[in-house]
Amino acid sequence: MKSNAIRAAAVLVLAGIGSLATAQKLSGDAKKAVDALSKNQQPTLQTLDQKVSYAVGLDVLQNLTTAGLQVDLLAFLQGAIDGLDTTRTKLVKEGETEEIFAQFQTVMMERQKKQADAAASVNIEAGKKFMAAESGKPGMNSTESGLMYEVVKLGEGPRPTAESTVKVNYEGTLIDGTKFDSSYDRGQPAQFPLSGVIRGWTEGLQLMPVGSTFRFIIPADLAYGNNAPPGSAIKPGSTLVFKVELLEIVAQ
Repeated sequence: MKSNAIRAAAVLVLAGIGSLATAQKLSGDAKKAVDALSKNQQPTLQTLDQKVSYAVGLDVLQNLTTAGLQVDLLAFLQGAIDGLDTTRTKLVKEGETEEIFAQFQTVMMERQKKQADAAASVNIEAGKKFMAAESGKPGMNSTESGLMYEVVKLGEGPRPTAESTVKVNYEGTLIDGTKFDSSYDRGQPAQFPLSGVIRGWTEGLQLMPVGSTFRFIIPADLAYGNNAPPGSAIKPGSTLVFKVELLEIVAQ
């Protein structure tokens, strides 16, 4: 989570709590709210202010815990009270909040990288075993880079270069057969420059004459490495399998 997003979330929390009372009454209302919660008394959500106050608290703390923050509720509530009561002595000096948010962002990024690297190492090993098994099959070829391919159908047209734009039909799967993308399912071919795709595609499609269909096995270092596409079934360190049909080299 970015530091400005955390700051914006904190501002929303303060705005929600501010609907409980004016700054002059805050201390008393805050005490009553804490006492009510300690007795398991749930707030009534009748007015819009009450609903927004609850929704903001729910959303902000869910986002912070999802980001990996071990929320200290006492410190959280004290910060909210101190933020609305300008007469109170602040526990954090003016200007230190940005530094705190920056430190939190750095910790979260390091934690996410460690998690991604750990997951990637498992997937990389699984990919190596899969490729070792596939390498012994008749018709399987490999390049110096580690790309593996087999010719399903060999066309008679020209071959593209690394600077070419091509039109293809394709299907991509993980090594367990999970399909993550398919132009066939979309009902229309894909068109893109070979300079703008993963390295395994840039190298592999240059082996294909137009009219060919190849099956590629692309190790992680020629695909997305440890940086899996967000929201995709592809995980860090994944070896990818593609069936590719080269339809056309698009004139520039």
